[in-house]
Amino acid sequence: MMLSQCKRIVFFGECMVEHRADNSCGFGGDTYNAAWYLSQILRYHAVDNVQVFYASAIGREPASLQFKAHMKSANIVDDFIVTQPTKLMGQYWVYHDQNGERQFRFARCESAAKTYFECNEQLTKALLTNQVDVIYLSGISLAILNDAQRTHLLNTLAVFKFGGGQILFDNNYRPSLWMTKDNVNEESRGLQQSKVTAVYLAAMRLADIAFLTDEDEFAVYGTDSCTDIIHYHHEQHCDINATLVIRRGSAPCVVKVKHQVALKIEAQRIESNAIVDTCAAGDSFAGAFLAHFLEHNNLEHATHYAHRVAACVIQYHGALMPHHFLPKFVSQEYLSEP
Repeated sequence: MMLSQCKRIVFFGECMVEHRADNSCGFGGDTYNAAWYLSQILRYHAVDNVQVFYASAIGREPASLQFKAHMKSANIVDDFIVTQPTKLMGQYWVYHDQNGERQFRFARCESAAKTYFECNEQLTKALLTNQVDVIYLSGISLAILNDAQRTHLLNTLAVFKFGGGQILFDNNYRPSLWMTKDNVNEESRGLQQSKVTAVYLAAMRLADIAFLTDEDEFAVYGTDSCTDIIHYHHEQHCDINATLVIRRGSAPCVVKVKHQVALKIEAQRIESNAIVDTCAAGDSFAGAFLAHFLEHNNLEHATHYAHRVAACVIQYHGALMPHHFLPKFVSQEYLSEP
């Protein structure tokens, strides 16, 4: 697993207009958040040999135009952004409880991102001809697509990987995105859950690094502990070779390279009254992890740094915190731990 040679990384998914709990607005979406944090951290450290691309579909309404400007200001390349004139960007509203935990309301029925592969082959061609080195996608990226597009993407990723490309997968799981009008009884819901599991396993078999949130793992596969997650992927499914980065909230993150001893890295402690918004904790963790790992190729230090960034992010409203408050790399990340 050598991401150090990555020069072009594309993130695929859906970005939406974000209506924050403090009544401000911005943009957010799991893969875009990760791309934004990666890009900002690389720029903050004057790393200019990695291009960050975002792939999605947008409309022509003011929000879509503002999003393209937002990407440009963040140094994210828009070569794989597709315009769907009859569609819009999705929107979501964030509400929080007293501990900063989030609840959402969505308006994404007319989201352009859901039709991405129906209207453009540019990303497909780039993957098949090695115009990018790495692609990052999530469970949400897969969930928003219809069956035909999802199959097309997974088949394309298999060819991309065979040609030397690397794949990063985040297991973000939103059950509502997989629901259909046919999920009316226990039998149909069971069949739908089997489909979800099959899609996730297909992505895991292709992944080089898998960013896993433990609660999403429990929901998708029925596992019930970190040990169970590792056993399920690395032993029960011997064709999964991904490095597992298992995020567990305030509990230690577990990093498991196949056939190696697992690393357990403590999270940075934050007083509960300092937590404002946990919206992008996992996404910022992934972006920060990648930024550090691309530069230093050390899993343990990258995880320490990712913890520090996520701890900062959850003290601000919105998915994207003010970039000038992002913590810097230190020579040995473990020295920053309490």
